[in-house]
Amino acid sequence: MNAPVRALPITGGPPAPGPPRPRPRAGTRPTAAPPGRLVRSELELALLRPRTAVVLLTAAVVPVLATAGLAGGPEQLAHTLGVLVVALSEPAALPLGMLVVLVAADGFAAERHSGTLDGLRLSPVGPGRLVALKASAVLAAAVLAAVVVVGTAVLAGAPVLGTGPYGTGSTLGRAVLLAGWVAAQLAGLGMLLLALSAAVRRPAVVVAAGLAALTVAPFVTVVWGAAAPVLPTGHWHEVLAAVTAVPVATTAPWATTARAAGFTIAGAGLAVFALTRRAS
Repeated sequence: MNAPVRALPITGGPPAPGPPRPRPRAGTRPTAAPPGRLVRSELELALLRPRTAVVLLTAAVVPVLATAGLAGGPEQLAHTLGVLVVALSEPAALPLGMLVVLVAADGFAAERHSGTLDGLRLSPVGPGRLVALKASAVLAAAVLAAVVVVGTAVLAGAPVLGTGPYGTGSTLGRAVLLAGWVAAQLAGLGMLLLALSAAVRRPAVVVAAGLAALTVAPFVTVVWGAAAPVLPTGHWHEVLAAVTAVPVATTAPWATTARAAGFTIAGAGLAVFALTRRAS
């Protein structure tokens, strides 16, 4: 009688099941990249373009031409601050604000037109953070444009025309004040345009609105002064006159800066609302 065959252990089979892996919760998204990397990427995408150099070069030409024109002009403007007054007045403010207009138009409308905005909505970046990223590019464009124009006016006007009755220290202080004020005004305008960019499909609509704000709105304030407080470019002449006054009058600069801050906050809120409404 044959001996019973003993079963040998199978060594090549599948491994024994371990503890169950935790399943991802429904509705969770992948972890987003660090905020610093996202902001840097957004700034590079918005500003590191050939058009940025072209627009800034065009804006820098304005104070140079103003210096040449004031060299033989009236004495009350034949100084560095006079160059700033001319370079920041309408219609010279058009090239000053063009970079902000273009960056705001590209913020959402251009991406929606190209079909990439839907992909951004599916990313880990929510509407609030997405608006914050786009706003960082708008604010950077505003600061860059203000520094280029004011800096060029000082560098071109001081050697040719001098500082006039203000002196070097006072001229530089007032120039810094104007640079900060201009950056705030452009930021307020840019955020309103960014909200419009979040609501429309065509970037040309945003560009047209920005051009109207920089060119048509100043004439509206001349014809109808009551509209000046609600327009992004209202009371610019009053501010330029206040900065060149002795001593500096602070009422108009502070009032318009507060208005620009309100426009910035309102634009951010409207942009988030527009993105949330379209996503729902």
